[in-house]
Amino acid sequence: MTTTMPPTDQEQAPPARARATSLKAGAVAVGTLLANVFAYGLFLILNRQLGPDDLGAVASLLNLVIIAGVAALSTQLVSAWRVAHRRPDAHASALRTGAIVGLIVTLTVTAVSPVLVRALHLDSYLPVLVVAAAMFPTCLTAGVQGSLQGSERFVALGSLYAIVSIARTGGGIAAGWAGWGVSGVMALTSLAAWLTALGALLFVRRDVARALSADVPTQVRRVLAGMAGTSALLVASTIDTPVARHVLSGADSGAYAVLSLFAKAAFWGPAFLATVLFPHMSRAKGTRPLFVALGGTAAIVAVGVAFSALLQSPLIRIVGGTAYTHLGTLVPVFTALGGAWALAQVLVFWGAARGRHVVGYLVWAAVGVATLAVVLWRHGSVAEVATTFLAASLVVAVVGLAVSVPRRARNAPDPR
Repeated sequence: MTTTMPPTDQEQAPPARARATSLKAGAVAVGTLLANVFAYGLFLILNRQLGPDDLGAVASLLNLVIIAGVAALSTQLVSAWRVAHRRPDAHASALRTGAIVGLIVTLTVTAVSPVLVRALHLDSYLPVLVVAAAMFPTCLTAGVQGSLQGSERFVALGSLYAIVSIARTGGGIAAGWAGWGVSGVMALTSLAAWLTALGALLFVRRDVARALSADVPTQVRRVLAGMAGTSALLVASTIDTPVARHVLSGADSGAYAVLSLFAKAAFWGPAFLATVLFPHMSRAKGTRPLFVALGGTAAIVAVGVAFSALLQSPLIRIVGGTAYTHLGTLVPVFTALGGAWALAQVLVFWGAARGRHVVGYLVWAAVGVATLAVVLWRHGSVAEVATTFLAASLVVAVVGLAVSVPRRARNAPDPR
């Protein structure tokens, strides 16, 4: 008679870990989905409350918030790395680092506000100064997100993603409905950033008191050093809208802002995979987390591009209204643009987890070349601007994969 032995703990562990990872991914996916739905909802409503020129200005300023907040993503990833590796005072350090980095970015945006006002063709300094005021709470919230991500508290992280977006959307809609214009929309979204930062601290309330101690180490230098690599994707996925605002007419910049929603959907839609797998990337000896994230992201992007190509006309009517139906053929172009940056994001996260930022530097180079090309000659239409940035994103995805994969076996975690 054959006796069947019960499975050992080691044999049971992989399926258990797989189920746990799936649940965590689901939590972040739901949070990211809700965040995106409300973010897109803001533009869907503002499309009908603001004229094309004001809409282009608001879209550029909101993207400026993301660009100026490049330090926020670096803060989150550095904090997540330290928490995942159980460094001393890692949670308190994340909060203290976020606060200091936020103050630095606020002062920087304030200093360059005269340049930004002219570049974006704004009538007042107020909207840019409001953007500067939002930087401190944004970076502080990023410190909380890094603490949650590193400790794999993904339900809390997904909830925080959703809360931040809901609050910002509510503020923007309220200002648009009240007719407060560009400055009003930015003021209430900034207020929302402050309120959500205070609420985010509740997730890590046990560490707040310790974060106030002067002896808690900060990672400001590491965050600033890592910004060039880890945060390049935030710039890449948003810089095209302010550039379009600069080179196109007011009406065309508003059209570009509407179409850019498809790029953002394709970029942020699969982002939960890289977020969930980042702690595993930080500790992994092999490359399985990289290929799981790449494969899942590629599948989501492929479905999105096909879907947008088949339903381009109804999609543009839903997002922008009948005034933008002539731009339906550009919907799959913008979807592909966001999708290529989503693939590049996986490679950037993989490099950050290994202490290397080659793909991040590649992103900066590609975006710089694309921006220069658009400013100098590729600005005759919305399509010219979009296809220029699409070419840059595809180059980064292809070359980034080539430089990342061959070195995977030698990418031991950086001993920080």
